[in-house]
Amino acid sequence: MNEENANDVPSTPSEDPTVTTPTDMAGDAALASMGERIGGYVIDWAIIIVVALLIPILGSLVAIAYALTKDCLPFLNGQSLGKKALKIKAVTEDGQSLSGNWGAGIVRNVVFFIPFFPIVELFVLNSNKDKGMQRLGDQWAKTKVVKAG
Repeated sequence: MNEENANDVPSTPSEDPTVTTPTDMAGDAALASMGERIGGYVIDWAIIIVVALLIPILGSLVAIAYALTKDCLPFLNGQSLGKKALKIKAVTEDGQSLSGNWGAGIVRNVVFFIPFFPIVELFVLNSNKDKGMQRLGDQWAKTKVVKAG
């Protein structure tokens, strides 16, 4: 960096030296484990069910909206509540936050509304442990889940 650019603020969070994200040997963000992913899923769906049951009609609408957009809500910095609790986050394949990326967020989560599809996703996730831990929703949305730091 030359002297006149030394005080420039990095344009992306991945260039910001104050942002710490666990990385693997290649410098990429470390992938979340299967246990972390399942834990985040359980926490999120517990929240969704409680909200839906507490307020019959409005709660159901809020629960559905949260279930579809939980990984791209800007006020949660692109993390669902379950992922935040377990310090993991869904990102694009090139490592960008899903905050405000509504298309990718909805594509990766809409599959959970298909009956029995979460079981299919669990099998796919388990079979892809050595290939990047992507379930079908991740593959279609071009996302992955990584450790947040």
